[in-house]
Amino acid sequence: MNCDQFKSNIFGFTEETLPRELHASMDVHIASCPSCTQLLAEFKALEEIILKEKAGEPSPFAATRLLQRTETEFLSRGRSHSQTYTRILQPVAIAVALLCGIAIGFYTAGNGKMQADSPGNSAQNILFLKSNLFISDFADEDKTLVLNK
Repeated sequence: MNCDQFKSNIFGFTEETLPRELHASMDVHIASCPSCTQLLAEFKALEEIILKEKAGEPSPFAATRLLQRTETEFLSRGRSHSQTYTRILQPVAIAVALLCGIAIGFYTAGNGKMQADSPGNSAQNILFLKSNLFISDFADEDKTLVLNK
């Protein structure tokens, strides 16, 4: 038997699931090969560590920590969806508000232009501005001031 064959069958050797002839030839190889003897010792030490870890008691708070972590992950994913909607809806709401403002401005400007174009309304507008805005010194267009004659 060579070292490669020993390495490929080491698990079966430690578990004692190999046929008797193969097991006996591996025993002979271990006696004659120091590197495979060292490998077998390390393999058995590793198995003992694994068995000790399996037999160890789990932390009593492990379940609580796992549930808390799961809940935290679930809530953070829920928040990310709401943040995505907020990031999308804020610009849309601002654009709609801006368009409404522009539309109201055009509507108001159009109504004001029609009222200003009518001939009788200019005098009424001046009187309205004088009385409601408390402007006492409002200059009329037909009055001119002549300084030098």
